[in-house]
Amino acid sequence: MQPATLRRHTERAKYDIDSVSAVFDQSFFAHIAFVDRDGLPQCIPMIALLRNIDEDTESTDAAVYLHGHPQSALMQLVKKSDDEKSEPIKVSVTATKVDGLALSSAPNGHTFNYRSATVHGPCHRVLSRPAKLRIMHDVTNHIVPNRYEMLNPIASLQVSLVFVIRVEIDTLSFKFREGPPGIQPRNAKKDGPGREGGVWTGVVPLWEQLGEPVESGLTPGVAVPEGLRGFVEGRSRGQRDFAVGVASRNDSKV
Repeated sequence: MQPATLRRHTERAKYDIDSVSAVFDQSFFAHIAFVDRDGLPQCIPMIALLRNIDEDTESTDAAVYLHGHPQSALMQLVKKSDDEKSEPIKVSVTATKVDGLALSSAPNGHTFNYRSATVHGPCHRVLSRPAKLRIMHDVTNHIVPNRYEMLNPIASLQVSLVFVIRVEIDTLSFKFREGPPGIQPRNAKKDGPGREGGVWTGVVPLWEQLGEPVESGLTPGVAVPEGLRGFVEGRSRGQRDFAVGVASRNDSKV
């Protein structure tokens, strides 16, 4: 596992698995980039789990797991490369959280507070039924913690219909920005006077806010689980507290 070294703002980079995993855990979606069979670049949103799962393979390292319908483009590419034992399909997987709007004194100083984790690596199909069941369990609980344990048992047919991919981690990186914006230097003689009255600068915190659960009407008479309400309130509060907290941290470089 090698780092994907950043070229700019190296002080904002980390290359450890825990930092990368934290972003994936906090992100409902990631974006997976690959080149399709016609040579066209593609980028699609998917649930991406960074896990260490026993698949009866030689590798014991953590990997990114993706799942989808067997007929989707990426799944077909991975199946073909595995069946033919050819060069594996390589992907880039990126998860990003935006934590605030950093508003500077000049246009080129405007930016975002954010956390972004990227993994590069080759893909292989997961055939182990226990491993597939574990992924389906973890995907469900990634959406809502402990949701899997509240549900009807999964049907065997559904397990067979799910195509699971393991992305080995060749390189990984975590990049972030936090704190107030930088103030852009001005040369009054060359650039002219600044705006009369000054310019407001600062950070507008941004976070995901989960709303009140809305019944489907398909299971009448069943109350919203207290665990679900607790998750909705707790996650929204945690996201807000993080975004507000990093708004004033000491990272004033644009």
